[in-house]
Amino acid sequence: MVEYKLGYFAKSLCGHDKGRIYMIVEERGEMVGLCDGCRRPLAKPKYKKKKHVQMMRAEELAESFEELIASGDADARIRKETSSKEKNERESRRM
Repeated sequence: MVEYKLGYFAKSLCGHDKGRIYMIVEERGEMVGLCDGCRRPLAKPKYKKKKHVQMMRAEELAESFEELIASGDADARIRKETSSKEKNERESRRM
């Protein structure tokens, strides 16, 4: 069974945001709360069913997740991490 940890990245598999990368900030049963720091800030996460996202491990972020959330600039830091992950994904598809 796939373990959805707070601080991991998740890629949307369906919907109008297909292919967009978010950070998992909440878990409620079969739903996960997703945040990208820009369109979806930490105060208003997007909820999707687990089967509609592909989890991407990020151990270093998961370990420091509580510290990240408690910081005053959490949305900016999440935006930076998700945008760099999207950039890496686009570059890896080109090769």
